[in-house]
Amino acid sequence: MWRQLLVMLALLGANAVHAHSASTSYLKIEAARGNEVPLAWRIALRDVDALLDLDVDRDGKLTWGEVDDRASEITQLAARSLEARTGNGTCPPVWGAPRLETIDGTGYLHLAGRARCATPPARVEVQYRLFAGIDPSHRALVTTPDTTRPALVAPNGRLPVQFTAQALRDTAPEHGFGAMFEDGVLHILGGFDHMLFLVALMLPAVVERRNGRWVARAGVRGALVQVAWIATAFTLAHSITLALASFNLVRVPARVIEPLIAATVLATALNNLWPVVTTRLAFASFGFGLIHGFGFAEVLAPLNLPALELARALLAFNLGVEGGQLIVVSASFALLAIARRWQGYPRWILGGGSTALALVAGTWIVERVFDLTLITI
Repeated sequence: MWRQLLVMLALLGANAVHAHSASTSYLKIEAARGNEVPLAWRIALRDVDALLDLDVDRDGKLTWGEVDDRASEITQLAARSLEARTGNGTCPPVWGAPRLETIDGTGYLHLAGRARCATPPARVEVQYRLFAGIDPSHRALVTTPDTTRPALVAPNGRLPVQFTAQALRDTAPEHGFGAMFEDGVLHILGGFDHMLFLVALMLPAVVERRNGRWVARAGVRGALVQVAWIATAFTLAHSITLALASFNLVRVPARVIEPLIAATVLATALNNLWPVVTTRLAFASFGFGLIHGFGFAEVLAPLNLPALELARALLAFNLGVEGGQLIVVSASFALLAIARRWQGYPRWILGGGSTALALVAGTWIVERVFDLTLITI
């Protein structure tokens, strides 16, 4: 049973090598100008590559020439992935040529377009189709006129947009807070490196070191206290750096942070195999949590929100991250607490699980540093 669990963990890690964070695009809908509704859409370059296979020479790197050669296909993808409709019929979006933007080291394609309606619209309904039937975890963060509070839209989701200020004031605040909370939950659940880091820290929490050997804790109370400290330290740390990065006080490029996040998983897994730090793991959780907080900030960075709106979005997103983290920690602790009394726990779950995590994290580091694809899914 436990060997099967170990194999499943290894497969999960192998399939998650590219799943650093949940896929997110950013759509801005502006106030109607006559019969037209201006649109601006940022889509991660890696997402467009996943859908259109832009890397024609299969070298694991995208050049602007490869992107520019497929510009017409990219605009066609955008045209069929977004629909605007009024009571008088559809408002077909027309998109201009894509241009490249880099935000915190992550490449985005910026598409500017206009939804052309038959008459000046007071209200449109937008249907979002990007990644429909392919990736249900993908989301679009949508901002609309007179408010910068984002709405969260899933593939095949619909979003009504009113062009009257009062209607937006009546609906946007609650919708925006809930959207960012949901995105925080999805970010932690879809960010396998964040989840595996927490799991790596928790593997030794239900056992203790005696005479150079791991033995099961007599009761779960002590383990629960240690896990609570680990989770609290991680929460406090990533909240600090998430706030600093979101308010542009301290920014670290994604190309630096992503390998460092993988390195935290590797270091924690190796410490489980060759224990150096066996007590006060909350301090390690805090130190590494500071790095993870910069990774969380990539969701809020492209929104360019004013300070007050950013504070609200930050609060909602962070609460969502904590909600997702609570799910991971609770489920993992329950399973590990049950398994701790099995005599094979130190060898197969702690040792074997940490080995699998170290291999996955090492692969992540190589991929992220050298921009390679070692495992495909």
